[in-house]
Amino acid sequence: MWYLPWINRRVAEGKTKDNTRKAYLICWRNIVAPEWSNVPLDSVKPERVQRWFLTLSTGNASHAIVVLRRIFDFAVQYELVESNKFRLTYEMPTRKKSVRTTDTYDLQQANAVFERVHGALVEAPYILACFGSARSGEALGVRASEVSLVQSHGMQLATVPIVRRMEKEGDTPMPDGDLKNPQSVRTIVIPEPYGTRLYEIAQTKICDGIEWLADRGDGLPFNVMSLKYAWIAEIEEDAIPFANLRNSWRTFAQYDWGIDFDTLEFLMGHIPPGVSGKHYLRPTVENLVNAVAKAMVQSQVT
Repeated sequence: MWYLPWINRRVAEGKTKDNTRKAYLICWRNIVAPEWSNVPLDSVKPERVQRWFLTLSTGNASHAIVVLRRIFDFAVQYELVESNKFRLTYEMPTRKKSVRTTDTYDLQQANAVFERVHGALVEAPYILACFGSARSGEALGVRASEVSLVQSHGMQLATVPIVRRMEKEGDTPMPDGDLKNPQSVRTIVIPEPYGTRLYEIAQTKICDGIEWLADRGDGLPFNVMSLKYAWIAEIEEDAIPFANLRNSWRTFAQYDWGIDFDTLEFLMGHIPPGVSGKHYLRPTVENLVNAVAKAMVQSQVT
């Protein structure tokens, strides 16, 4: 009744960033509301508040206390309660050192997830990352019109230029060419059936007038954080960090598909080691397509 119109006004007046407003609303919906939305304002007890804060992560607690303090400021201002129990001093959770899991999918697991995400919003970025080497942000910056289908060694493969990326937050990609490093600008090659499915998704989006391959449902691409939440919601307990899909691809592309080391390095946006990699090897997209297709065909025969 009071908080939402207030923060909307602040955004309109340029006093609060819209991304900040969105973060606070998400915090209310996912963190605060399940615990407090049905509790009368005058029934909040500090002991319960303290216990609850210690169940939260550091980030969630810091957002939650900002939202709740302002909501209760309104309650005090309009004389619904005499004091703001969230203005008391509480022990807050301490930040734990982040340890990134090294879990990856093997080819069988990757194929199972490929079937599972069919038709989901995360399907296209999943294919780009897990079967094409794209980094998380890179998997979100591809236009549907940029996906092509080619043939080599009797196989169909998708080619996708990687020229832009989404950041952790925001609604639009970084400028073209602004990637991790200059060699990250590249074309990736995705074999069938993953590449043909990606091309099918791209053609459907073009027909529907949708620009971005990783469209989040409203005409804009996912950013890295929103993709993270959508990915976990879709895969649930079987989800590995989305960033680890690139590691998964690198492993099974070499050991299951048999793609040669130098080709994999170029597909990843790396410079192969040694003098030749740095100064002499300059593969074309056709070279990369043929190398991937040849290895795939040979792996299927063996």
